[in-house]
Amino acid sequence: MVFKKCPGQDLSRKKMEEVVCNLPCPSCGFEVEFFFDDKNRICPECGAKVSKSDVQLLKDFGCADWCEAAEKCIGSDLYARLKNAKKKK
Repeated sequence: MVFKKCPGQDLSRKKMEEVVCNLPCPSCGFEVEFFFDDKNRICPECGAKVSKSDVQLLKDFGCADWCEAAEKCIGSDLYARLKNAKKKK
């Protein structure tokens, strides 16, 4: 099957809670909104960097586990991080 768009990135296949989540800023506790494909965000309240955990990234980029184009799609660094996190599971 040929896709015009990566099925792992197709928002119509995801529930809203899989697309958006809020994570607390480690500095001030402000709830920072993340979309599924975000790895890091800057807290709008205090300016601190807020990052997703490896567990959250594995959940958001689960397609990297089976997709042949994953490394090219998400980049070598994130791909290696996800593979290492999967081994630790």
